[in-house]
Amino acid sequence: MEDLRTGKRESFTVDPADFMAFQQAYMQYEYRKRIIGMADLEGHVVYHFEKDGKATN
Repeated sequence: MEDLRTGKRESFTVDPADFMAFQQAYMQYEYRKRIIGMADLEGHVVYHFEKDGKATN
């Protein structure tokens, strides 16, 4: 998530099997409200960082 915030990554995907572990870390992350997830096929979620009030993928 920090790599999204700093611009090192554009996005990352969380698989359904890893979602609960990710959710715990996500809830503790200071900038979580700017990490936006979009559901993909088969329960995968692609996350990106919202910059300047505009979502970027």
